[in-house]
Amino acid sequence: MPDLFGPPQFNLALKIAILIFLALYIIFAVIVLTQVRVMNNILKQSFASTVLATIALANLILALSLFLIALVIL
Repeated sequence: MPDLFGPPQFNLALKIAILIFLALYIIFAVIVLTQVRVMNNILKQSFASTVLATIALANLILALSLFLIALVIL
């Protein structure tokens, strides 16, 4: 029976590419969190700043979790 997904080298390259893109997304999430904190220091609004900071932190935590899950699965 032929291999339906191509040679193993392609699969390895695809896995490495996925992990690299997830690592780049983690860097993006850290930058977003930093920018939200800087914006909160400038605007000084209590409710909106806590909501945005919570969303940015949740984004970073989910990005880290996704990377770790992909690292284990792939």
